[in-house]
Amino acid sequence: MKKLSHTLHIACTLLYSLTGCAQEITAEKGSYGIDIKNKIIVWHQKNLDSIVSKNKNISSIQFNDNFKLKDASNQLSYTQGIGVENGEDYVLYISKIPLIHITIDTSAITSDAKIAGHFTYFNNGEFIESTMGVRHRGNLSLGFPKKSYDLEFWTDGKTKEKKDVKFKGMRSDDDWILDGMYNEPLRLRSFMATNLWTEIYKPYYLEKEPKAKSGFEVKYAEVFRNNEYFGIYQFSESVDRKQLKLKKNEGNTINGRLYKANSYNGGPDFSRSPSKYNNLFPHWNGWKTEYPFINYSSDFGDLSQFTDLVVNATNESFAKNIEKEVYIPNVIDYYLFVNTMRATDNLGKNYYLGKYDKEEPYFFIAWDLDGVLGIIQDGKRERITNSVLGNGLFNRLLEVNPNAYKAKVKARWIALRATAFSNEALQSKIDKIYTKFTEEKVYEREQLVWQNKLNENSNLEHYNYLKLFLEDRLLFLDAHFKAL
Repeated sequence: MKKLSHTLHIACTLLYSLTGCAQEITAEKGSYGIDIKNKIIVWHQKNLDSIVSKNKNISSIQFNDNFKLKDASNQLSYTQGIGVENGEDYVLYISKIPLIHITIDTSAITSDAKIAGHFTYFNNGEFIESTMGVRHRGNLSLGFPKKSYDLEFWTDGKTKEKKDVKFKGMRSDDDWILDGMYNEPLRLRSFMATNLWTEIYKPYYLEKEPKAKSGFEVKYAEVFRNNEYFGIYQFSESVDRKQLKLKKNEGNTINGRLYKANSYNGGPDFSRSPSKYNNLFPHWNGWKTEYPFINYSSDFGDLSQFTDLVVNATNESFAKNIEKEVYIPNVIDYYLFVNTMRATDNLGKNYYLGKYDKEEPYFFIAWDLDGVLGIIQDGKRERITNSVLGNGLFNRLLEVNPNAYKAKVKARWIALRATAFSNEALQSKIDKIYTKFTEEKVYEREQLVWQNKLNENSNLEHYNYLKLFLEDRLLFLDAHFKAL
């Protein structure tokens, strides 16, 4: 046996000097997806350089079948589609981005109750597999062909008992979101804005709750639905009491609170504060109770007091009491953030209002940041750079100017423009994603499966539009806040 092995080694050495010895490598379970319809394979592999250095003459890769490289001299790379075949021709894309498979009954799924499905996740050797409950998510986005999903991990499809799943770099929880970003041509605005908010604002009670977050973590993921490539998604945590580390209620005593700005009914934009509310329902005045919901009832008394102060109080009462109701440094950061991003859909809807404990002030939590930086929520361009966004609370604070509020806004703007809001810092965040998605062919495969009106212009044209919009927006805001 040793003699035979030695003979084969010599033969291989001699053959390698001419053509090289053919080598087959095997992809790990869950690390790839094969799309028969579009004839593409996406393979998640973060250690490609190590594989290539150890295997000098790769001729085929074992996925669920053996796929031969059409040109064995063509080295594996993140930056090009590679021709492979198994009787039919495919293009292989190698990705550093986590890979997700969802298997669902597309004829049964709706935006209402979750149905059972199957989920797998692969990221740099980390493989997670679970039963899940899944439904379509969104409002306007429900009409998009590239669907977004609410996921809830279950122990099984019968009992539907929830279970927490931990992803590296993210929290352990049962609720997760897959956002298709169909309305955003460059697939980067929401990701960039979400990370920017958590960069500029940290919970004021961090000393008491060091694990508290001011928002939610997001990752990119490449998604296959029923073994068909569905493109790049934003995989994200949810916003809830646990995320923010709000104080739990004790029996019927409410401590921390969390409300979602759910609809344009006048509450979330602080333009309307009806005196009556019904705690038997989770909704009031555009708000939805997220926490707590005790014995199937809400408690809107505290929130009603806050909105009534903003909408109906005299200037004297407003100035005297507003800092008891809302945490002003957070208000300033959210106001400047929304204006920098020009997030037109995030002043009267699409944010959360939290309260750490019963005697503490409310604070804003950013959410659902897809209509920003020159586009609105349906993906259409709105190149308006010379307007200031506000709502009833933000506008009244500027008008009444309690405790030199305007000077605080101006000072915070100057500080942020020297750091996170500088042209260089913001542009580098955009460039990092745009360059990666261009060079690593993410845009190429995304647009292979999602050709729509938003792709009529080239990626470069979309990028230049975004860059110019941001430059003009910052120029206008500099002049505006300087004049406060």
